[in-house]
Amino acid sequence: MKKKTKRKIVVGSLAVLSAAAVTLVSAAVATALRKPKDISETPDDAVEALIGSFTVEEKGEGAPMPLSEELEPQIQEIIDDISARCGGEWSVYLTIPATGDTLSMNPKKLRAASVIKLFVMGAVYEEYDDLVKYYAGDDIPESIEAMITISSNEDADLLVMMLGRGDAAVGLKKVNDYCKAKGFENTKMGRLMGVNDEVNDNITTAEDSAKFLEMVLQGELPHSKDMIKYLMAQDRRNKIPEGVPKNVKCANKTGELEDVENDAAIVFAAKPYILCVMADGVGDYQPPIDAISDISTVTYNYVAPKVAYQSSDE
Repeated sequence: MKKKTKRKIVVGSLAVLSAAAVTLVSAAVATALRKPKDISETPDDAVEALIGSFTVEEKGEGAPMPLSEELEPQIQEIIDDISARCGGEWSVYLTIPATGDTLSMNPKKLRAASVIKLFVMGAVYEEYDDLVKYYAGDDIPESIEAMITISSNEDADLLVMMLGRGDAAVGLKKVNDYCKAKGFENTKMGRLMGVNDEVNDNITTAEDSAKFLEMVLQGELPHSKDMIKYLMAQDRRNKIPEGVPKNVKCANKTGELEDVENDAAIVFAAKPYILCVMADGVGDYQPPIDAISDISTVTYNYVAPKVAYQSSDE
């Protein structure tokens, strides 16, 4: 089989999908030369400096109190207020790799929306070299970049199709097998982004999403540096990044549906932490976004100063 026919095979296999999926994935092929957000402003060495192996420290004087004692009530107050106005199920997960502290609030499987693209990205990078060889001539890095930085559904679906070598069902299974293998037990990709299927939706948990980002932060996944670079160039910054000081770098991935607002982010404070907030079934548009930003603010204000302590052996 000649390499130059590979993309045609991907498009040709779309006959088994819905008309919506055909339109969306074909659009990805037609727009393969589209240039997403320029990420050249984030040099490789700067990204590499943000990635490291974090050993849980022995807590010395000045260590933070358990997150559940002071921070959780602050977050719960925000959730109670927004729930009274907009309803919905809210879930929050926070982890500080350097201290081992975590906070989990209302752990539930909720609709992932575009946060599922984190796991698509991970699955693609898991077999990246094979994909590049098989689809020689196709710009896979550009599709990953567009999927993350501008949240392109078309590129996400194209990458899933590529994982399945042109078979959507196989591609979805590969994403799900990847999630199981990596320990993201509560995450499942049930449909392509361009397919409406309320029965087989894309689901995840705040904890799974945060743990994915923690593995990226610690360089435990293939191409972690590239993932960080793309996530730092995400163009939707109105949730978790909006709630921290402007000089604090964030690497995040949002997810939105008509009644869903999600965000998962690495916040590069003095000691980086990972926060994921998911809201499913919310009414209105702006108030849930503002609430996620408010949760981000109280989290930063509580966590950032308290983890800048010296451990007892330093």
